[in-house]
Amino acid sequence: MKERPKTLPPTLRDKHRYIAFQVIGERNFKKDEIKKAIWDASIRVLGELGTARAKPWFIKFNEKTQTGILRCDRKHVEEVRFALAMLTEINGSKAIIRTLGVSGTIKRLKLKFLKEFGW
Repeated sequence: MKERPKTLPPTLRDKHRYIAFQVIGERNFKKDEIKKAIWDASIRVLGELGTARAKPWFIKFNEKTQTGILRCDRKHVEEVRFALAMLTEINGSKAIIRTLGVSGTIKRLKLKFLKEFGW
């Protein structure tokens, strides 16, 4: 019988924060376009080492309302927000990413910032 690897206790796990964002642009964008644009902007602004430390992770995106959720390390929230603010175009179309808010849980993020968009 195989032994399962032990999971880390909560005290040793990384603490995350969740960022709610809205994409405002010339047209509606697909999930993959947004994911690639966020990743490219993060590497361009923060560098490879800064991106590795911030650990941005794309959670969810609603193509109808153009809103989404991004996860990052709690110590690097402002750096990730700065990288999002520096994004000016996606696939050749002008666009900006507006940060709606930051929370420690997805449930609270949806209640506070994404409720008006139908989440």
